[in-house]
Amino acid sequence: MMKLRMIFLLILALISATCIQAQDVVNTIPCNDFEEIMFNGKTIDQLNATNAEPQDVQQLLGNYSSVDELGENRSRAFNYGDNRIGFTYDVQTFVTRITITNDQWPVVIQGNTVKVGDTVASLKQAFGSELIIGESQYVSYSFVAFGCPDMDIGINLEIDPNTNTVSKIVYFVSP
Repeated sequence: MMKLRMIFLLILALISATCIQAQDVVNTIPCNDFEEIMFNGKTIDQLNATNAEPQDVQQLLGNYSSVDELGENRSRAFNYGDNRIGFTYDVQTFVTRITITNDQWPVVIQGNTVKVGDTVASLKQAFGSELIIGESQYVSYSFVAFGCPDMDIGINLEIDPNTNTVSKIVYFVSP
């Protein structure tokens, strides 16, 4: 019994340390500001209002290059060249992931426009010198992560270590 209790306390300590470490790499912004983030000029609320209906998505964002239907996951992804917007439509339809890999779709966060190709220096100028640049042993790039404490969503800006520029922007909803 004492061994089991010791193992439980050790696991709890490891989980706490992991959570504290994760908080050190997230740039927290107010949830109200998070809801105002724009992707190619559109908010998540506007994207969600399309209900992942092809004609509504097209009307909002223009012609997509293809649509991927994942019936077993009850999801649909719209491809705009290299950029992609994924929706789930199981119980409720909502955007689960946006992946931006070119500079054609700007993202506006707290009034600051960010695009693929922006430098770390320009990010620090826009968001302040205290901007947290994350590192991980599990990926080959640095990143800037934005989130709010009350929502299970985030935005990651992947930073190419060779050029010190944004190489990908990913919005996601945590499962």
